[in-house]
Amino acid sequence: MVARYYQAADVYLHAARADTFPNTVLEALACGTPVVATAVGGIPEQVKGLEMADCGWRATALNTYKVDEATGVMVPPGDAEGMALGIERLLNDGPLRYRLGENAARDARQRFDLQKQVDCYLEWYGELLRNNPQYTIAASGL
Repeated sequence: MVARYYQAADVYLHAARADTFPNTVLEALACGTPVVATAVGGIPEQVKGLEMADCGWRATALNTYKVDEATGVMVPPGDAEGMALGIERLLNDGPLRYRLGENAARDARQRFDLQKQVDCYLEWYGELLRNNPQYTIAASGL
């Protein structure tokens, strides 16, 4: 049911001053909704920010991508003007908004697929065990 709201939205706005790796951002991306968010916590790992040379913030501080890869717009925390500019840009440019939405859905399928996440965790745990032989795994009866 919530997916319908994300899909109906033109843009998802996430104006956090602090956050970790919010599910709401992943949900919006998976539904093909471009995200405008502050670059805090794990959000820059989730959103591939559109390169916007006409903005006042330092591009090197934020992850920036060309139109063919971007999934939204990233702004520094507390930058209300930058956030408004990002929202305005996407709302006034339908083809750009559509492209970022397509990129978002594709990127979410590729990077955040459940099975891929499970496989990555299992690989990481295996690496930890190989590098630390003093630890063992006890088999459970489950």
